[in-house]
Amino acid sequence: MVTKLQNKETITTQIPVFPLPNVVFFPRTFLPLHIFEPRYRQMVEDSILNDNLIVMALLKKGWEGQYHDHPNVHEIACVGKIKNAEKLEDGRYNILLYGLSRVKILKLFQGKPYRMAQVKYLKDIAFDHDGFNENYEAESFLNLAQSYLREMGVGNLEEIIKVHNHSLESIMNQVTSVLDFSIQQKQELLQIDTLEQRYNRLKELLQEQLKVLKISKNIKYIPDDPSWN
Repeated sequence: MVTKLQNKETITTQIPVFPLPNVVFFPRTFLPLHIFEPRYRQMVEDSILNDNLIVMALLKKGWEGQYHDHPNVHEIACVGKIKNAEKLEDGRYNILLYGLSRVKILKLFQGKPYRMAQVKYLKDIAFDHDGFNENYEAESFLNLAQSYLREMGVGNLEEIIKVHNHSLESIMNQVTSVLDFSIQQKQELLQIDTLEQRYNRLKELLQEQLKVLKISKNIKYIPDDPSWN
């Protein structure tokens, strides 16, 4: 169900929530998932019978003792659409989600074996094209990401993500998804409303990690005994 508010924000209800402790999902990216828990198998089946939508939300710290109950999740999440679903013989599913939009979870409620959410779709503040050259920045950012992968000894960036004919926003989100940022850093990026601010923060994180990686490669030997320092 969708409700239009006077300020033209859209509130939706009855969207299943799939909370995970180690995944932050971004718009304009694909996410393959293997669904094995009975309650989430049911979630997939119900979603397929309705609008194919699932909200992917990151569990907050301290979830371990509450996983089979109702652990807290971050309120900024991402809604995805099931693009492909394969049901296995034992009832498990392999699905592929495509990220549609960031959302703010307004309310969680338990009406089924899994939780449902009322969410507000969030509109990202676009780049200011009068003062921001998106094509130039996209090329610069890809070079930075490629430098990082080179230091990591990983193959070409285009072997990992699809970068041709994609917007800078899509490239940013794909790079954030595949690189080894911490899960909290990824959540931090997802919560930034302004694309330019998210881009600047992402560049900052990547530059910091590239610097650390280069420094660590130059460290030949660290003695066990701190008195040697």
